[in-house]
Amino acid sequence: MDLQFFRTGLLVCTFAACVFAQRDLGTILGSVTDASGAAVSGAKVTITEDATGVAYNLETDTTGNYIRPLLKPGTYTVEGEAVGFKKAIQRNVLLTAGDRIVANLNLQVGEITQQVEVSAEAPLLQTESTALGADLGTRSLSELPLGGQRTFTFLARLSPGVIPAEPGARDAVGGGFSANGVRSNGQNNFLLNGVDNNVNVIDFLNQTAYVVGPSVEAIGEMRVLTNGYNAEYGRGAGGVLNVNLKSGTNDLHGTLWEILQNDKLDANRWEFNKAGKPRGPFKQNQFGGAAGAPIIKNRFFIFGDYQGTRIASTGGSIQNLGYGGFYTIPTQAMVNGDFSSLLGPQIGTDALGRPILQGQIYDPTSTRTVNGQLVRDPFPGNIIPSNKFDPAAAKMMSLFPATNQPIRTGKYPQNDYFTSTAGHQTTDQADVRADYRISDKDSVFGSLSWSNLDKLNVPPFPGLLDGSPFNAVTEADLGRNAQLSYTRVWSPAIISETRIGFSRLVTSRVGANPNVDAFKAVGIGGYDPTGPLNGGLPQFGMGRYSQIGANDWLPSKEYSNVWDFIQNVAISKRAHAFKFGAEYRPIKFPFFQVPYPHGEMNFGQNETAYPSIAKDSNKNAFNADTGDEMASLLLGQIGGGRISTTNFISSEKLGYAFYGQDDWKVTPKLTVNLGLRYELFSPISEKFARQSNFVFDNLTLYIPRGKDQNTPLPPNFATAFPNVRVSRGEVSKYLISWDKKDFGPRIGLAYNARQNTVLRVGYGVFYGGEENQGGNPNRGESVPFNESPNLDRPAGVGSFDPNPFFTGGVSGGYPVNVFDLPAPVSFRGVATDFRNSLVHKWNFAIQQQLPWQMALEVAYVGNHQSHQLFQPDPNACPNLGTTDSKINCNKLRPFPGIGGISGTASFGYGNYHGMTSKLEKRFSRGLEFLTSYTYGHALANTGTTLSGSSGFGIPNPRNYVSGYSSAAWDVRHNFTSAFLCEVPFGRGKAHGGSMSRALDSIAGNWQMNGILTLHTGFPFTIRSNGCQGVWNACRPDLVPGKNPSNAPSGGRSPDHWFDVTAVAPPAPLSGGNLGLQSNYAPPARTLDFSIFKDFPIAERWKLQFRAESFNLANTPQYGTPDRNRQDSNFGQVTDTVSGSERHIQFALRLQF
Repeated sequence: MDLQFFRTGLLVCTFAACVFAQRDLGTILGSVTDASGAAVSGAKVTITEDATGVAYNLETDTTGNYIRPLLKPGTYTVEGEAVGFKKAIQRNVLLTAGDRIVANLNLQVGEITQQVEVSAEAPLLQTESTALGADLGTRSLSELPLGGQRTFTFLARLSPGVIPAEPGARDAVGGGFSANGVRSNGQNNFLLNGVDNNVNVIDFLNQTAYVVGPSVEAIGEMRVLTNGYNAEYGRGAGGVLNVNLKSGTNDLHGTLWEILQNDKLDANRWEFNKAGKPRGPFKQNQFGGAAGAPIIKNRFFIFGDYQGTRIASTGGSIQNLGYGGFYTIPTQAMVNGDFSSLLGPQIGTDALGRPILQGQIYDPTSTRTVNGQLVRDPFPGNIIPSNKFDPAAAKMMSLFPATNQPIRTGKYPQNDYFTSTAGHQTTDQADVRADYRISDKDSVFGSLSWSNLDKLNVPPFPGLLDGSPFNAVTEADLGRNAQLSYTRVWSPAIISETRIGFSRLVTSRVGANPNVDAFKAVGIGGYDPTGPLNGGLPQFGMGRYSQIGANDWLPSKEYSNVWDFIQNVAISKRAHAFKFGAEYRPIKFPFFQVPYPHGEMNFGQNETAYPSIAKDSNKNAFNADTGDEMASLLLGQIGGGRISTTNFISSEKLGYAFYGQDDWKVTPKLTVNLGLRYELFSPISEKFARQSNFVFDNLTLYIPRGKDQNTPLPPNFATAFPNVRVSRGEVSKYLISWDKKDFGPRIGLAYNARQNTVLRVGYGVFYGGEENQGGNPNRGESVPFNESPNLDRPAGVGSFDPNPFFTGGVSGGYPVNVFDLPAPVSFRGVATDFRNSLVHKWNFAIQQQLPWQMALEVAYVGNHQSHQLFQPDPNACPNLGTTDSKINCNKLRPFPGIGGISGTASFGYGNYHGMTSKLEKRFSRGLEFLTSYTYGHALANTGTTLSGSSGFGIPNPRNYVSGYSSAAWDVRHNFTSAFLCEVPFGRGKAHGGSMSRALDSIAGNWQMNGILTLHTGFPFTIRSNGCQGVWNACRPDLVPGKNPSNAPSGGRSPDHWFDVTAVAPPAPLSGGNLGLQSNYAPPARTLDFSIFKDFPIAERWKLQFRAESFNLANTPQYGTPDRNRQDSNFGQVTDTVSGSERHIQFALRLQF
């Protein structure tokens, strides 16, 4: 940590209070009155934590009120006494994190040695705050059936308004969620003991949005907030998830556990069954222990835990571990040049009168003009002679395994290869927490959490073919979170807390062949980028065929180092509870992650298609119904490519926040919450000012002040980009101005209309996570500090002309002077008016207490989102319908020589309106449940992948409003119900209470638990080919009178999920008229269920056996249907969500 950061942090801590410090703590308040209801001033109030015996002494003010903030969550006893009155005692006062619990005491006339006790029930009505969400305690966390690796974040989905992150979101695997229509990536705030636990790397490479995820056996409480929370919370426009570690108590308590899951009792994947393939071997073992104890009773306590997880998987039994599924590869005949299986019926006639057959392969070297039309010669019989093979490409193709699925004729061989490969994962994690009460006025606590994960995956294809996706390769993750807190009671009305926290995440990934010079191995000449850990083939993109080669962006190493300097002050004055706070967060996130470290080569149909984009008899363009990407590869006809220089980037940023909050008890029935929060985030900078910003508005490349500001540009820069001005040293390392307008008012009213009815209304302005969250392009990857030349066809080169950058084909490789070519370079830019993500939220809720410890809450929730992160290309190609094959994308750009630009702007927006309901029963009579239902509609013009809704692009790149549609995370209906139920049978139970101990050991002490989840599917966009000209996105036309989202005439089934007859090929010279997100994927329906049996051993010892099943009924969780109109599987479901098949596990848990 540099000295400037340290000094600034100390300065902040000395004059203000902190944003985060009180969020893991709570407040107990109330009034002391006599029998007539008159206030008793000066009464002595003692609040004692039952588990530790720690007591807090207060006095009531002149109005008879008392308040004690900054209390740990737990169960308390509140006592009140005054001269001339009996002592009043209220027991079992349950306090959760962030709550304000009212414990009123009524004193009766009598001797102080006499006492009146009241056993309080956990409050069901929320009378002091307008926050919406859910609280889960220790029992729910450890006993609800939680699949996978028992990741706590998945339980956040039990809260009303919360849905899973949509498929493809970077944090989906780690339990990411969307709260009330706000996207998941970077918009939720994850807290550990109230302190920052958010991932701050350039993307969610560790597949979660949090740094450290404690075991559920170590968590004392988890709280989810989605709307209406006060000014203490910030840095998240979606939801807040806070978990508190358990603390030690006055008694030794602990658990030991062992959980085993394997494939012997697991179901096979639906698609494997359909293909007649067996399930792959799978074994998961999770084990650990946790214990808390006193060091000094009533004063010093410690808690610690350890958990280990070992997984061996084959066939992708869980997400991103091993591979199992269908891939599209060339047949052995294709490897030998025989593409005759692709031939179909005649679809037209060329300028020489020759028939044009569907699937015909043409010789690109024969391209010429006849009667004003381009023509090519077809390969007779669709067989490419071996003397036409590119030697390196032929050698690579010879490495393909044999197909093992049925081969279709007349179309490319979709899903003709099934594979099942192995993956291994080892995870170790631990937490320790210590609490020490130094005196009645001073206390401290500290905690340390760490986790290590190592993952090894065997790629889907053997040897150099690789084909591993970026998110499932050899990986190592290291997470750390440490914090220290000091609380000081200055007077009964003034309490302060100071905290310092630090979190660190290091994530590393390498490819399958990190030290192999694959270029030499297969004979690719020219520039060879192979280096330490940077081995393997280029990434080969082949359209309809599965990707091969080493993945882009590998190797990768990312760091996230976050310091948290925190101070908090709470002041009580009569009916007001004031809180003030500030926070300073210096964040460093250096990384090595080059876009194309070993290069990328792409192959399309155009290189071997009939050279015309006119419509054929199928109403597709000729070039969409002829040619083949694999044939283009075999001939070495590269359509385009990329390659990058390497550079380590030391990104960093600063975060500040200040708030004030007043919780005003206007009357005994009315509480008003007033708050104001101010947040200040710096733009991303680079430690050594090694980043640049290309501003399209004035065609200027800004290189910031610093010792490297004179780094030379590529030799051809001035001639290749004569219109671009280069500014050196005119801007700071931040490149743009700071957004200093982020004020967030919070207003809430809670009115206890009747004894068992509360009305609440709230409004607030919330700001999202810092700009880098969710995959934002980094300006450090731009010239002159990094180069990634675009080697697609330049302006003036037709769609069917050879690519001038790859004249030697695959064997010739990248030119040795590839970084000096007159090709567009890696321009990256952030809008100079960039603003932080902003969401206006509001809610109106009614809560009603019901008999049997139940409460029902119904709420209307809404929000408006603005300044959402968007990744535009300001130099994008405009849409143009044309049959002129000489017009390509680069030629149409406003500045053709510059090429595409990776931009960052903040003009995304969205809206959400919904209704949530929650029926909750606190544990009593052996039963506890939490049931919620949400109906809502989320709309946005940007997607979680930050490239437009659903990642498919907006219809008009010049009109971003055209991307406004149902958001990629829109789920209309969502129902969840979680329950814990002790079977009322056995000794001491309602039934069989007098049975013998022998019989009780068999029939007694059973428990059933479950989670039922039902939600509608996520939206998706139907795609098409055959659009004539240049189009940002090609979609089909809507057939009048039909709706593609409707069920087919024969009803929905996996083979016919939607009405494919409702769409048609796009009209001539158009990009199609079907809207974005017009269809919805299949719904999710799962029941996770468990049965427990307790075996008492001694008074405080018991052994528990658990049998748990996830997706008990093995209901297929279908994936998104094939959305490509031209595919033979169009409209069919071909796979299920990885890991969603039924899994069964057994566990033993010893509790003492």
